[in-house]
Amino acid sequence: MLSASKRREEIFELIHKEKQVRVSDLKDIFSTSGVTIRSDLIYLENKGLIERNFGTVSLKENQLKDVFDESHIKNLTEKKKIGDYAVNLVAENESIMIYTGSTSLQIAKGLKDHKNLIVVTNSIITAYELGKNPYIKTIMLGGYYNPDTNAVFGYHAIQQLSDYKLDKLFLSVDGISGSGGVTSEHPYETEICRAMINNAAQVIVTADFSKVGVSRFIQIADLSEIDMLITDDKAPVDELKKIEELSVKVVAV
Repeated sequence: MLSASKRREEIFELIHKEKQVRVSDLKDIFSTSGVTIRSDLIYLENKGLIERNFGTVSLKENQLKDVFDESHIKNLTEKKKIGDYAVNLVAENESIMIYTGSTSLQIAKGLKDHKNLIVVTNSIITAYELGKNPYIKTIMLGGYYNPDTNAVFGYHAIQQLSDYKLDKLFLSVDGISGSGGVTSEHPYETEICRAMINNAAQVIVTADFSKVGVSRFIQIADLSEIDMLITDDKAPVDELKKIEELSVKVVAV
């Protein structure tokens, strides 16, 4: 029998896929009572993920449109350049992981014409963008949902990752430096980041100039675990040299 959290994850995944689902169908699919399903849907609605209507439930498109508004994204021009370069590294028939982040979203947008890819992500926004390309098999990790980042983390996501072998990982970070390695502002991200790094043949960090030479709250990886850094031409040259001296290939676009 599914736990409440797992059932809610699967309900949301189904609604995300189908866009609109009948409440009666949810009762049959999950073999549970109307009271239980109603409680699950109220929970998802309060999270701002869905809308309940008479007899049906749908994805909250307006919420996603607000999230996709890029006017609030800092250094968007640089992030788009980084995303464009990263996309050109992706080959047909590869399996890749795109971690949550605004730079990662630019990568997902750039994959609109790619074919025969498997893409794993923990970001609801990235998964939504990838879903526009019918030639990409998108795998959304399940786990603890963080509404602040619109992404999932935690034990279940890490367990799911352990089943996958990835050709490339595109990892957006809060900081990268020669002295501090790869760092994050969020301590709950460390375990999932390390799991992704362990399961990827090539680890590619994407970070605009504001993240280079910066150390944040907690280290998620040593530079010895990183194969490449893609940044922009505004990044501090001295810091890029330090990173490059530690056997990381550095590309400034």
